[in-house]
Amino acid sequence: MSSRIIALVAGASLLFAAQAWASAPPPSTAVPRFEPTPCPDGVDPAERIDCGMLVVPENRARKDSRLIRLPVMRLRSRAEHPAPDPVLFMPGGPGVSAVDRLRSGRKNPLLDERDQVVMEPRGGKKAQPALECPDINALKGEVAAGRLRGQKAQEAMTEAARRCRATLTAAGVDLDGYTTSATADDIDALREALGYKTLNLQGLSYSTRLMLTVLRRHPAGVRSLILDSVLPPEVNFDEVAAMNLWRSLNLVFDGCAIDRECGAAYPDLRKRFTQLVAAADRKPLPLVLKDSVTQGRPVEVRGAQVVDALYSAMHAPQRIPFLPRIISRAAAGDYSELTPLVEDSQGPSSMTWGLRLSVWCSEEVPFEDPARIAAQRSPAVGLGGTDTGTASVETCRAWNVAPVPPEENTPVKSHVPVLIFAGEFDPDTPPEWGRRLLESMPEARYVEFRGHSHAASFNLCGLQITQSFLRDPKGPLPLDCAMRLRGADFGESAAAP
Repeated sequence: MSSRIIALVAGASLLFAAQAWASAPPPSTAVPRFEPTPCPDGVDPAERIDCGMLVVPENRARKDSRLIRLPVMRLRSRAEHPAPDPVLFMPGGPGVSAVDRLRSGRKNPLLDERDQVVMEPRGGKKAQPALECPDINALKGEVAAGRLRGQKAQEAMTEAARRCRATLTAAGVDLDGYTTSATADDIDALREALGYKTLNLQGLSYSTRLMLTVLRRHPAGVRSLILDSVLPPEVNFDEVAAMNLWRSLNLVFDGCAIDRECGAAYPDLRKRFTQLVAAADRKPLPLVLKDSVTQGRPVEVRGAQVVDALYSAMHAPQRIPFLPRIISRAAAGDYSELTPLVEDSQGPSSMTWGLRLSVWCSEEVPFEDPARIAAQRSPAVGLGGTDTGTASVETCRAWNVAPVPPEENTPVKSHVPVLIFAGEFDPDTPPEWGRRLLESMPEARYVEFRGHSHAASFNLCGLQITQSFLRDPKGPLPLDCAMRLRGADFGESAAAP
């Protein structure tokens, strides 16, 4: 899964923290514990931001487990009398850093009313240890450039995972300790360490699953949930990853067909897309990419690269209305608008792959059908053999972590208030996955943004709804702004650029 969104001095903050936790047990013996630290470089010392480390066992199931350290940033509210329950936010992934680029809360409207807390997931880029796999990151860049594909790409990924596992375990890492439930326990431990009675949990993409797991394991510490682009625990993502992308593409094809201007300008759009992918698979498209992108190395733009470029564009609502024109012109040999999309898709992965594999290989793949996973990568699916899944069975076999209990693959049931956001064109987590929570969570409410995609609520309208929900999780919501959304105007594709 991709995800693409989000990712925060010393002196006064350290003094405040020392006073706030003066009554805590001695940090040399207490576990879990919070240790105040200086904030990262670049954090504005004029802002009220507390930084520190949450110290927890690497594997709570083992008495002799070593301790690990997770960076935490608490952004203090600007309110004279802040609400007692903060928002704890985590980004998607798994494998996306929560704190890497967070340096300011000045433009964060949520701080007008309450604190916000952000914690690096165990194994994340800034955690100690960080489960980095640089060979995998580089391999993903080779796949993006078309220099490595098909079965050879799968085999190379598996070998890179095997090497990374050996490196991490030789350094003392217990890979079985890096699960969603372990991070959920970290979040509740942090809540207690910071002295909050309850938290409002805000999750995006994979972290919606994380927040649901916190609710399952620690319901007393949760006031409300805000979930955007939901990945429910019980869905088998890799079995349907390509179909999720096809769902979004079909919305584009059908949306153009029923728009008078778009349908007249680009008839048979679905057919043109198929022809474009097939032509690229027969012979790489002659795109001329910037040297700053290629770094002097060849890029083979085959069907998979075309699909990856369109997949990435699908995450940007402002680009969606122009996809019919981009596809049709490229099918006719005009690559002027496709080229920058392909360029945007180049480069190595930025994920922390050791964390990503530990979660996925213990929580998703053990419950999935290997044949269905493999079928999603087949050229017969019509996506140029694009691998839209996260990890293959073979790679997970090499990673070799213990599967989680079957309960972790079941729906979460709760009467806690939940606000669910979904984007119409989301190619990763379809709106249906958000709606299905309504069956097991009677206090949940669902808001779908027409014309939007993954991370649908990160706009002014979504913020207004979120703030209202936080003030009163069971009160009325200001939904007019969402109801007024027209959606993607595919007629824009027919207009001259």
